[in-house]
Amino acid sequence: MKGCRCVELDCWEGSNGDPVIYHGHTLTSKILFRDVIESIRDHAFKHSSYPLILSLENHCGLEQQSTMAHHLKTILGDMLLIQPVDGDQPKQLPSPEFMSSLQEIRPLQAKDVVQ
Repeated sequence: MKGCRCVELDCWEGSNGDPVIYHGHTLTSKILFRDVIESIRDHAFKHSSYPLILSLENHCGLEQQSTMAHHLKTILGDMLLIQPVDGDQPKQLPSPEFMSSLQEIRPLQAKDVVQ
C-alpha cells in the first residue's frame, strides 16, 4: 500500500431508528450502520496502519444522523479523528504516516472540504 484509504458509506434511514448502509435504489442488501462501523474497527488496520477516510453519503434525518455520530464515537473511540490535528483548520492534511491507525470522517455535503 502506498498511502491512505477511503471507503464511501451510503447511509439511509433504517427502521427502528437504526441507520442502514446500502447502494441506494439498487437491489443490494441493507446492513446496519453500527455493524459496518464495528467491522471497520475490527478489520481496517489488520494489514495496514495507513489512515482510513470514511466518506459518508448521508441520506438520514437529524435523529438518525445523531445515532450515526453516537456509533462512530462509541465504537471507534480514539481511532476517530474528530478535531484538527493542530487545533486549526489545516491547509493540507497530515501525512499518512502521521495519521496511521486513525479514521477521518468526511461527509460528502461539506462545502469546505480540505483539498
